[in-house]
Amino acid sequence: MCCGRNTSQAVRIPNQIRTPMQPSPNPHPTPHATQAQFEYTGKTALTVVSPLTGQKYRFPQPGARVSVDPRDRSWIAFVPHLKRCG
Repeated sequence: MCCGRNTSQAVRIPNQIRTPMQPSPNPHPTPHATQAQFEYTGKTALTVVSPLTGQKYRFPQPGARVSVDPRDRSWIAFVPHLKRCG
C-alpha cells in the first residue's frame, strides 16, 4: 500500500531501454545551400551563442563573415550589427 491507495490495481508499464538523444552527425556543419553567412557591421569583436543549438559564432573583427547553422538563421537575424550575406 502506498499513499493510502491500493497498488494491486496499478497499471504496470514495462521497462523500456532508454538511450540518450544522439547529437547531429556533424555538430559543426560545413557551408551548403541551406546555410547562410552573416557579416558583422559593429566596431569591435562579437561572439554570439545561439539559445537554440548552443552553437557559438565568433566575429573577430568588423566585416567578418561566419556561416550560420540553418536552425539559427531566423534567430541570429535579429542580433544587432549582423546582416545576412547572400
